[in-house]
Amino acid sequence: MTSYTRDDQLAVQPESNFGGKIETTGAYVGQLTLAKERTAKTGTKGIEFTFEAEDGRIARYLTLWVARANGDKIEYPYSLLSALMACLGVKAIESAAATVEEWNPATSTREPVEAQVFPALMNKPIGILLQREERLWEGKTYVGMKMVEFFDPSDRSTPAEVLSGSRSGQALDKLAANLRETVVRTDAPPPGADAGAGAGPARTGFSGIEDDDVPF
Repeated sequence: MTSYTRDDQLAVQPESNFGGKIETTGAYVGQLTLAKERTAKTGTKGIEFTFEAEDGRIARYLTLWVARANGDKIEYPYSLLSALMACLGVKAIESAAATVEEWNPATSTREPVEAQVFPALMNKPIGILLQREERLWEGKTYVGMKMVEFFDPSDRSTPAEVLSGSRSGQALDKLAANLRETVVRTDAPPPGADAGAGAGPARTGFSGIEDDDVPF
C-alpha cells in the first residue's frame, strides 16, 4: 500500500466531439476517472491520470512523478498533487487494488488489468488547467497534454485561495491567460514513441513516460 500526505506549502506554488481527445490549452471542468500508481525502473513513483471533461472529451496519460525511490518528494510534481488534494478537500490518499483498462499495443485494444489506484482522487468534480505540448521527432509531430494547475470548479478557487479561505476565484483567469497555446519540444522523442509501440493511443497521446525516460 502506498500513501501520500498533502503538502500545503507546495500546493500553492503552481498558481469537439463527445468522447474525443482534449488537444487545446485551457481550463476544463470534469473528473479524474483514473488515478493509477506507476513505478519506473529507477524506483521513481508516480500517478497516471485520465481526465474526462464535462463535454465528454478525454485526456489520458497525464502522469506526475512525485517521489524518488528513496521516498524524497520531487517538488514540482508533488506540488501539483498537493494542489489537487487541496481542491478536493483531501488530506491524505492511499492506494487500493482495482481492475482498470490499459492499452495493449500488441492487440490494439484496451484490456482489463490489475493495478493500484487512488480512489480519493477519482470521480469527483475538479477543474484543471491543461497545456498542449507537441514533440517533434523523426519528422513527426506528437501531441499530448500537460497538467499545469487545478482549481475548485464550484467557485473557480485556486489551491492558494482554497487553503487561505479567501475564495475569490479571481486568480484562475490570470493563470489561464498566462498559458502558452502550445509548447514545442524537440530535444527528445515523445514518451510512447519507441519502435514497436504501434499505432493508436500509445503513439498519439504521450502514453505514459517510458521507464527509461524517468531521469531520477
